[in-house]
Amino acid sequence: EIASCLVGSEMCIRDRYGKLGSVNQMENQDRAMRYARQIARMIQVDTVRRPGADKENFDRLHAVMAELFPRVFEGCRRWEFESSLLFCWPGKTRRALVLMSHQDVVEAPGAWKYPPFSGTIAEGKLWGRGALDVKGNLHDIFQAVEELMEAGYTPEWDVYIAASHEEETGGNTLIVDFLREQGIVPEMLVDEGSSIQPCPVPGFDGHAAMVSVAEKGYIDVKCVARGPGGHASIPGKGTPLPRLGAFMCEVENTDLFPVRLSSASAEMYRRMAALSADEGERAYLTAIAEEHPGWQESLGERQKEMLGTTIAFTMAGGSQAANVIPQEAYVICNIRVAPGETVAGAVAALQAVADRHQVELEVLRSNEPSPVTDPRGEAFVRVERAIQAAWPGTEVLPFLLSGGTDTKHFMSLCPNCLRFTAYRISADQQVRCHAIDENIDLDTIPNGVDFFKNLIQGL
Repeated sequence: EIASCLVGSEMCIRDRYGKLGSVNQMENQDRAMRYARQIARMIQVDTVRRPGADKENFDRLHAVMAELFPRVFEGCRRWEFESSLLFCWPGKTRRALVLMSHQDVVEAPGAWKYPPFSGTIAEGKLWGRGALDVKGNLHDIFQAVEELMEAGYTPEWDVYIAASHEEETGGNTLIVDFLREQGIVPEMLVDEGSSIQPCPVPGFDGHAAMVSVAEKGYIDVKCVARGPGGHASIPGKGTPLPRLGAFMCEVENTDLFPVRLSSASAEMYRRMAALSADEGERAYLTAIAEEHPGWQESLGERQKEMLGTTIAFTMAGGSQAANVIPQEAYVICNIRVAPGETVAGAVAALQAVADRHQVELEVLRSNEPSPVTDPRGEAFVRVERAIQAAWPGTEVLPFLLSGGTDTKHFMSLCPNCLRFTAYRISADQQVRCHAIDENIDLDTIPNGVDFFKNLIQGL
């Protein structure tokens, strides 16, 4: 059913359906299946972070990884901090690169097409919790180092692999603290982030790698309204819940936070303008990049959310009975602080509205937005080259990440932090991150391994 044939100078394979495929394609398919089976074994270990009850699971994952990547585990220096892992592959110089992805995953409730911890390979995809976020990426880092070690390669820089066990619950500073104590200052860090996606430029039919050069800060705020409470049959006016409702409505309908353009966002719009085939679209994107008068008013809601500080109300509480007016009611909001803004400034803007409604604010948790890595600097260029070697023809755009990563713990240590998950994904796959039926395409996995090999060899 399968016969070899020569087409020009390229060896091809013809299957029983008459489809032609190059030997390289066949090899890529073999690699994809082999890698997918390895990632599946990692997915099959449930590493949802459950403090006090999960060490055995992380130990099981480490045992699986030691079996999959024996050269890394035997040939690199290794440290363990609780269940977080750090490896060092010594290079020819003491300059340092950190490659980072985490081991833990989020819970997987709901009715999945395939069991979430089965690592099922079907329909040309690998399914399971962690396939995209982010055991696939973690695998690709280790596999890249494993293959380079097997080939006898010695890196120019020290290559560190950092794998936290609690990124999904806020992360820890154990690895950063150790590196700082040892006097190790990495020149460059690449963590998980956005990925290769359909290009957002209208009229451009292709994919773009979205490489995050910064991430927003984070604030959880508890907003509390108090009153005398009482029986619902004698409600009165200005009780806690209506005041909270009025407060939330004002926040929802007011532009509390200014939209400013960081150097990274300006570069993103410049690159998008260069890709656009439509003259009007090019002019519009250029006007934003160069901050022409009125550029802020021209932005759509999604663009404002991407560029600026955002706020979302996420939790609420009041009385425990339907006929009782609460003495205290609260809502919790989550604020993502854009680079160039501060936690204090965002809280102050919210406080001005809260005061008008007799609402008290309590900051539960916060961290400042990250510095912006220069999208024209050498670190970004190295990542860009590695991407384009792994996915020829792919455009690369600097990007501001709305979510948070473990990178936030390294901001004071490493001057060049970038975030990129080395996979090509669809819009549907993107929304399945942290949701039901998380999956990745098999054929993108080898490119992910090649990206990390390219990056290491391009130092």
